[in-house]
Amino acid sequence: MHTGDDSAMLLAVDVGNSRIKFGLFTTPGDCVKGAGAGGLPIAAATLRGPTESVAISVPSIAGGELSDWLERVGAAAPTVAIASVCPPSAEVVVGALNASPEPMMLTARDTPIEVHLDEPERVGIDRLVAAAAANRLRREATPAIVIDIGTAITVDLLSGDGAFQGGAILPGPTLAGNALAERTALLPEVHPGELDASPDAVGVDTETAMLAGLFWATVGALRELIARQRDRLTKAPQVFLTGGASPAFARLIGGADYTVRYVPDLTLSGVALAAEHARTRRATTRSRP
Repeated sequence: MHTGDDSAMLLAVDVGNSRIKFGLFTTPGDCVKGAGAGGLPIAAATLRGPTESVAISVPSIAGGELSDWLERVGAAAPTVAIASVCPPSAEVVVGALNASPEPMMLTARDTPIEVHLDEPERVGIDRLVAAAAANRLRREATPAIVIDIGTAITVDLLSGDGAFQGGAILPGPTLAGNALAERTALLPEVHPGELDASPDAVGVDTETAMLAGLFWATVGALRELIARQRDRLTKAPQVFLTGGASPAFARLIGGADYTVRYVPDLTLSGVALAAEHARTRRATTRSRP
């Protein structure tokens, strides 16, 4: 539990389509360790993560759970930075926080990463902050692939000099399962994103058959996208995996010439990095004559 000065704290907020993640940083954006070996695919704690974190649904935020959590961790009025891909949910967060000064809504310009695309402002801010965090972990001059498994899956490529090159977006396993249940007459709702182990590829009933299809289709899609992006490179990449549905997939998508590291708080750490970069950039802009 934190008991220090709230003014030195940052609440990083990652507003996704299904859930909202909060992370409390006492020294926002600071990364003091170099990349370590660690056991793969679980990353060593080389990127500074939050001292406290939680995921809360929108209804629970409206019901006061966020305020209760902030009080419990001893951070009643931190500085707030938000990376959002769901504006209505972000509005709920802002209303619940009632913060002063108002939360910083991060944009592509706030993110400490070069974006080699024609319209960088149209890239999801969650993708950019995760990529910026991966830049703090990857080896020098080594390209990287950043995978975030959530409601949607993103698979993004970073060049050897750390520039964001673009990537791929596809449905996450839970979203795909929901689509099957909603668009068919007899298929039930399943929850492949909550699996903590790989299911048998041969289901013995409708539900386990759906879980097998959704899970292993995701594994296959990730392997193929990594391979296709690897084909563009002259040097093997590092692969970083994050997102609520990631642990079950981490050990299944490694390759002969690349490793996969699971970094649970990659996006929240990226929000903290972007917030620090944005504050420096905006302060410099204000100081110019």
